[in-house]
Amino acid sequence: MSKTKWDKKATSYTRFTPKPTQFQQKVFDFIDTNSVKLNEKRVLDIGCGTGVYTLHLAKKALHVDALDFSEEMLKILNEDAKRFEINNINTIAGTFDAFESSLYYDIAFCSMSPAVSDVKSFEKMDKCAKTKIFLGWGGKRQSSLHDPIFKAFGSSYHAPSGGLDLLSWLKETKKDFRHTVLKERRESVYNLAKAIENVSWHLDINGVTFSTDKLVNILKEFEDENQEIVNVVDSEMVLAIWS
Repeated sequence: MSKTKWDKKATSYTRFTPKPTQFQQKVFDFIDTNSVKLNEKRVLDIGCGTGVYTLHLAKKALHVDALDFSEEMLKILNEDAKRFEINNINTIAGTFDAFESSLYYDIAFCSMSPAVSDVKSFEKMDKCAKTKIFLGWGGKRQSSLHDPIFKAFGSSYHAPSGGLDLLSWLKETKKDFRHTVLKERRESVYNLAKAIENVSWHLDINGVTFSTDKLVNILKEFEDENQEIVNVVDSEMVLAIWS
């Protein structure tokens, strides 16, 4: 996964909001229901991105180490931490594969990150903390905008299977785990320039060769009377906790 592409995405990526989103609240409710307490805990947030979960974790935990290989993402995390006076976060620039720490964390957390997506990374996450919390794709991501555009360029977008792969690994290794499948519908509205930026990034990150001129012409067909482009995404995610 290209660091440059994620650095480029940082400025348009979702940022922390003091009040959890409706979806985030479902995640934290499941954590609470399973009696995972963050108070006085040391947490490792793997693939933390801009900190949309990191800062919520830090508001409850003793300390959070936030790991991501995109320095631009970490800059935004640090900006928001400073803005909201959250001072118990240490950001670490690097990949999870190369990450080394002598600290055995109370909790390892990973949310929607390709940093933990195969057996090797599942095993590493398992070994670095007492309790593990993982949120990943459950195999469904249908987009009213991306799906037809991928098709127009001879491809198709398939949601990563990280959450389903983790469940298989947990079962095979006979781990004591609890999980749920969370559904989300998200609607985004773009002007043409932002739509080009968004769709180009998704095509590029999935290795799809495309013509910018053709992409612009397709996107113009999606513009409404206000020259806005709406993207409705229906997704399913796996949320798992194990120890």
